[in-house]
Amino acid sequence: MGNLQYRKVTREVENTSFTCGVPSIDEYVKNSYYPTIVQQAYGYSISGRGIVLGYYMIMFREIELDDFPPEIADYDPEIKDRKVSAVHIRYIAIDEKYQHNRIGTATIQAIIKNVELLAANWPVRVITIDARENLVMWYEKLGFRKMVYNTPGQDGVTVSMFLDCMQKKDEFTEYIDSIYE
Repeated sequence: MGNLQYRKVTREVENTSFTCGVPSIDEYVKNSYYPTIVQQAYGYSISGRGIVLGYYMIMFREIELDDFPPEIADYDPEIKDRKVSAVHIRYIAIDEKYQHNRIGTATIQAIIKNVELLAANWPVRVITIDARENLVMWYEKLGFRKMVYNTPGQDGVTVSMFLDCMQKKDEFTEYIDSIYE
């Protein structure tokens, strides 16, 4: 598909015939313009060669530390009431006609790269997603891990997953770790 381009969603998304094959996600896509313009979340179109191939939406949120495995949950500086900041991928949807062409993989990798750049200068600890159960292994291959708890109502449909933005230690974090040893 060549180079992919990502652009904030415009009002036109409300009138497209886009379908990723999952009605609930198609509805999220159709209704993504309003949260984007009021900056509650940003919806993006994914295009290549002038064709809209899919959409995704990201937003900030706070996650309880207890939802994470011990390597994250055990460290609490008590600044944010046992919460960490996250960039949450609300959805990623690739048009059925273009699925299985690595567009989703390239998009997730672009999101990860952008969030890691953000996390280098802003207090964002993790990227989260509520992964459809049939895609959990795919997200795991991209570096995501299952959270300890699912949100009520998710079981049987989606799985709460995260990717730690602080996986790569630098000299400063190694120094901080040595202080607390």
